[in-house]
Amino acid sequence: LAVDPRLWTREDVTSWLRWISEAYSLENVKLDRFEMNGKALCLMTLDMFLYRVPEGGRVLYHDFQRRLR
Repeated sequence: LAVDPRLWTREDVTSWLRWISEAYSLENVKLDRFEMNGKALCLMTLDMFLYRVPEGGRVLYHDFQRRLR
């Protein structure tokens, strides 16, 4: 993965989702709900993450925000 998530491709986003799902034992992450690149992911709010992954969206959101710094 590129260090800057804004440069991620769709494939990079998928790789990150697979990694974080494994790392945090998240079972309900549907990859088809995140068919976007890193720039699009940057536009997502916490509520948007929670809508896509109700029981893990907060973890995804905060991990992604940390990577933007």
